[in-house]
Amino acid sequence: MTKTNVAFFINDITSSGGTERVTCLISNMLQSTNDYNIVIISLNEAHSGIKFPLQEQVHTVSINKTPKTGIYRFPIVCARLAHLVHLYKVDVLIDVDGILDLYSIPVKILTRVTLISWEHFNYHQNPDVPYRKVSRQLAGIFANAIVTLTKQDQKNYEQNLKFKRAKILTIPNPMTLQITHPYAQDSKTIVSAGRLTYQKGFDMLVDVAAQVLPQHPDWQWLVLGEGEDHDALVEQTREQGLSKQLQFLGRTDDLGSYLEQAAFFVMTSRFEGLPMVLLEAKAYGLPLVSFDCETGPQEIIQDGVNGFLIPCFDLNCMAERIDSLIESSVGRAKLAECSEKGNIAFQPDSVQAKWLHLLESVNR
Repeated sequence: MTKTNVAFFINDITSSGGTERVTCLISNMLQSTNDYNIVIISLNEAHSGIKFPLQEQVHTVSINKTPKTGIYRFPIVCARLAHLVHLYKVDVLIDVDGILDLYSIPVKILTRVTLISWEHFNYHQNPDVPYRKVSRQLAGIFANAIVTLTKQDQKNYEQNLKFKRAKILTIPNPMTLQITHPYAQDSKTIVSAGRLTYQKGFDMLVDVAAQVLPQHPDWQWLVLGEGEDHDALVEQTREQGLSKQLQFLGRTDDLGSYLEQAAFFVMTSRFEGLPMVLLEAKAYGLPLVSFDCETGPQEIIQDGVNGFLIPCFDLNCMAERIDSLIESSVGRAKLAECSEKGNIAFQPDSVQAKWLHLLESVNR
């Protein structure tokens, strides 16, 4: 049986974010079936080595030898991408982030490769570049399929695309399966994680912590992650007099070791695609507290069942919910007991089946 050649086109597979992590996960899933040859094409590679497990059979290659930007490079990138599509005999090209469609659509027209636009932001967000508004409309015309991470975002696409020639469907990111371990009911540690950027709302987290932690001096709040806002957040924490209780520990390769010992997990993002950190905390059986931002938390958290959805961006309400969890170990345990509700959609087998079905349907 002839194998299908699939290429994932990503900005930088050597970065350490959720997008890179899930690209490695899905690549490994497809490679393990022995029905696919997988290559990951990076626009740039700014770091040394890939941060997440990747099967050695999966090839990686970059278009730019050193990170480069600028509109003048558009034809160069398109030409190099077309060359790689030809070199690896790519049958299906999957753009990891819709902004890359701007390069892939000309390549599709030239090579007739099947194109899937895999969107990791929600439709209404255009971080970094306004061209996303254009790339999404073009994907509706030229892509064979658009993959969203949530049902909510699928509706956004269906309602806002002027032309919907592309198939639009939802495939969530998979959660990492964990060995069941007892919930740490007596823990006095709150955990949060993510890039220290405006999107993740850690400035609001500090303000919430200022309402909660002084009343509970035996509790601590640990934040894992790195980013451009690190110094400002540490200074904000110091100004609030919270440095002993609220700690920014930097990036970790072992978030699980913190989640195992946590009482609950808090997310303060202003917007998301589908937050991998919430899924990971859910996999560890933790109660979850998150702003009900667009998109993702609503499809992971059942309010009052396995956690709390907080109106955006009600700092007082979040502080009250966190305070109630701190003061009730029984309440925390009840939420933890229900942490598995809604897990089926995010199981790796379920996600793999959806990807396999999509690839078969677009490659006929």
